Amino acid sequence: MSIELGELERDALGEAFNMALGEAAASFSELVQEEIRITVPHVQVVARADLVSQLGDLSIPGLSERLTAITQAFHTRDQSLNTEAWLVFSETSGLDIVRRMLGEAEMPLDQITELEQDALGEMGNIIINGCMNTLATILGSELVGGLPEVAQSPAAQLFPQQEEDGVVLVVRIGLSLQSQNITGYVLFLMDLPSLDLMVQRVRAYFGLDAGA
Repeated sequence: MSIELGELERDALGEAFNMALGEAAASFSELVQEEIRITVPHVQVVARADLVSQLGDLSIPGLSERLTAITQAFHTRDQSLNTEAWLVFSETSGLDIVRRMLGEAEMPLDQITELEQDALGEMGNIIINGCMNTLATILGSELVGGLPEVAQSPAAQLFPQQEEDGVVLVVRIGLSLQSQNITGYVLFLMDLPSLDLMVQRVRAYFGLDAGA
């Protein structure tokens, strides 16, 4: 079941993530020594239990096989907002990025498996934390994060079906390197109170009338 956002809320969230991911992409660009271009964020809220089927509609290359996901949990000091931030690529795209990070453009992917976990974790740390730092400014609250965790498995194992009433804020973002096109997705998993608070803070930041 989809949970609808109003047009103003969707536009405001999209602009917030556009700002946040733009800053993160600039930092990541320095690491891979190549310009990173990002597409306009596509914002959608879906029931948590429907996440896997929704991912099937996102056309991630390699989705039917294995995905690479880097995730971190964040919360405000007072625990009023809790979220898990996910950066998701196809496994091949994730390994391609690692190869660029290691400066080994010609290295066969099967030769960097011992280094990929650390490199992927560093990638997630740069992109996710860069994004969350900007969002913290927009939200007006400090966001405390844990260490990044890396997983590589089919979508159904990354996001097993759940009975809980949680929701998923799906922010689809395309990442483009000059040498190759890589599509990544940013997901924010949160409960309804956290999502409501996030929408309220984003509306306030952009000066939107609460009654509009």
